[in-house]
Amino acid sequence: MTEEEVKQKMDDLHEKSDFAVSWFAKKYNKVIFRLGNMNKEGCDVWEKDGNKYMCFWDPVIERYTTCINPMITYRRGLN
Repeated sequence: MTEEEVKQKMDDLHEKSDFAVSWFAKKYNKVIFRLGNMNKEGCDVWEKDGNKYMCFWDPVIERYTTCINPMITYRRGLN
């Protein structure tokens, strides 16, 4: 992949995502960072047993991802 192709792919991902989210995954014992958006059917945010949950669409791996106690680290402005 050339440098131009990589730059184009990064620009495309930026356009497809609305935010960057991170959360601590106990299963892997590390913090995970993902790009995402909430524009697909089935994306939701809810609270259960004192924990916050979020199901979002990940444009990088093109699938739904669910996280517990997420922290939004970047939100693209709508201009």
